[in-house]
Amino acid sequence: MPTAFDALAADYDASFTHTALGTRLRELVWARCDALFASGHEVLELGCGTGEDAVHLARNGVHVTATDPADRMLQIARPKSVRAPRHHIDFHCLPMEAAPQAFAGRSFDGVFSNFGAVNCAGDLRMLAQGLATICKPGAALLWIVMGRHAPWEWAWYSARGQFGKAFRRLGRQGVHWRGLHIRYWSPRDLRRVLAPHFTVTRIAPLGVVLPPSYASGWLEASPRTLQVLASLERAAQRAPLLAACADHFMIEARCTPR
Repeated sequence: MPTAFDALAADYDASFTHTALGTRLRELVWARCDALFASGHEVLELGCGTGEDAVHLARNGVHVTATDPADRMLQIARPKSVRAPRHHIDFHCLPMEAAPQAFAGRSFDGVFSNFGAVNCAGDLRMLAQGLATICKPGAALLWIVMGRHAPWEWAWYSARGQFGKAFRRLGRQGVHWRGLHIRYWSPRDLRRVLAPHFTVTRIAPLGVVLPPSYASGWLEASPRTLQVLASLERAAQRAPLLAACADHFMIEARCTPR
């Protein structure tokens, strides 16, 4: 059955991946990927989209089991695997909630999910519990999550009189979008969700200085401004408290020994 993200697949790389903003944000994420996932590691990726992150990991020697529920996303991702070592990426079309059962008996060195894919999970606590059963003790988890408090979003949509959009993330029950239920998390809440199966080791903001993608078109014509904002965004990585007011935040954890 087609998902909401199937409809976005054809334009996703052009509208985000290959933009100035998308490139800068992904560079920050990849820096953490490179710190956590080493050559020879077996890493499970949840919500791989068009495969950019899977290719990056694979080119560094990581063996990636990449999953996504949108078949059209995977149709774009699979041809990209030629840029990676042979047999380093294995694509699967399935929802992230199905991963623990689909890969039962496997033992992963890490779990990765980028740009808010886990916000679409139906039950994040159950997902964390299931992932712990297929992760090695001490396995690294890196999730990039859409946060609940996003000043960029408040300002952008309020200035246009779209107050419903401006404050949509604040509702505890989340929002419905194209047939999906999306829930937004604070770093503190997500720390509780991951426990007791994962122990959080690092939290950092992503998109606290740089704007969200819908508000970033002007940066394409202003490379100097982009450079300044990107430098400030890198500096903000050292201020974990800013994660509570960023468009996304990065959360790192280790699988607790069973």
